[in-house]
Amino acid sequence: MQFRYISNGEYLEEGASEVKLIKFFEQAKQHDMAILVVDEIDIITGKWSPRKSNLDIRISSMLMRLVDQSERNTFIIGTTSRLHAIDSRFLRSGRLDIIEEIAIKRPQQRYEILQIITKSLPFESLEERNAILHEVSKITHGYIPSDLQNLCSQIILQIIKQEANQHQEQTFIKMSNFVQALTIVKPSSLSEFGSKIPLVTFSDIYGLDDIIQEIRACIIQPFQHPESYLQLGIAPPKGILLHGPTGVGKTMLCSALASETGVNFILVESSQIRSKVVGESEKSIAKLFAQARANSPCILFIDQIDMLLPKRGTSRSTENTSDRIVTSFLTEMDGLLTKTSKDNAQIDMLVIAATNRIETMDPAVLRPGRFDERIYIPLPNNLQRLQIIKGICSRMPISLKEQEMDELVQATSNWSGAQLDNLFREAAMVSLRENVNNTKIELSHIKLAF
Repeated sequence: MQFRYISNGEYLEEGASEVKLIKFFEQAKQHDMAILVVDEIDIITGKWSPRKSNLDIRISSMLMRLVDQSERNTFIIGTTSRLHAIDSRFLRSGRLDIIEEIAIKRPQQRYEILQIITKSLPFESLEERNAILHEVSKITHGYIPSDLQNLCSQIILQIIKQEANQHQEQTFIKMSNFVQALTIVKPSSLSEFGSKIPLVTFSDIYGLDDIIQEIRACIIQPFQHPESYLQLGIAPPKGILLHGPTGVGKTMLCSALASETGVNFILVESSQIRSKVVGESEKSIAKLFAQARANSPCILFIDQIDMLLPKRGTSRSTENTSDRIVTSFLTEMDGLLTKTSKDNAQIDMLVIAATNRIETMDPAVLRPGRFDERIYIPLPNNLQRLQIIKGICSRMPISLKEQEMDELVQATSNWSGAQLDNLFREAAMVSLRENVNNTKIELSHIKLAF
């Protein structure tokens, strides 16, 4: 049997790359079986773009021709982390027609990998090691083997520092070491689109208790108990849309959701996806959904989605960019599935979006089967504004009487939570401008901030 491995560096040799490929396929005819392994095959089989060099185009065309002319005893195995980037012509029948995904998605898989990586690390006992690794495997969604290796390397550095500072002979690894390391090492596949998520919990959000309960039922419940939906003959929701006026807390609610669910969370702005270059926006959408699926279970949150998905037919550009973006997004949404088996059901990903202009969105996006649930978040009423004011006062040096709070509630009719938060921020600035040594905010400062 003939075996040949080609690494990505060998693609870049002018002239030599074509010679190596031709030589392999010629020699393959003289053997009963020949296997060619091409690492990072997307580099030479990528979709056409103006940035592709003549060398890339030549190698791509030659590989396609050699595959078509090859004997049945020749097998090509390509590896890639960017399946979406491969030219679809290479994936048709008779070429690279079998696609196998190597995914580390289940906690048991991560547990077995961690068992190998931590084999020589110091734990107090075998039982404690197994218990810690079981817990870690449950909270490392989206971590691939190299990420888990980095995680353990970070723990080794912690242990070395502890032993050096405390002059101990040996320090055993505890769960706290993993918790600390997890704040530093994140899934590598989340780096492209993941925005920095504010450290917010539901307890930091005031006046939205009813909405929070609805979000728990619509989002957290499906992830934790999808089988309860299937028992009733319905599928869990694929998408949830939060809509309402500006400043009512839509984005903050989703940021809090990231810390409450315990699954991977990707937060993107629509402006990160939309591009002026023709075709780039559609590629970004495909990449985004591929990244979310690779890190399942995952919640994908898209802020200001109205900018990304306007009504089709309203664009004045000759390229119909907006129409193509909407079509691409609908295709990805329709591809979301809930995995089911006889024993359990599992949601791979859920799409959440926020908008303050739902009327400008394409109607096809809002139909059942896409954004199944729509949660309206209105401006806070009197009671909700009182809760918001009390919440703000609890974290700032303000002492207000009940009557003074009631006066503020009446004076801020139709105000959003963001406006109230800004009012107290301005009051703090008024206090500092009055006297830089002030340590409290008085009612007079708040009145001047109006």
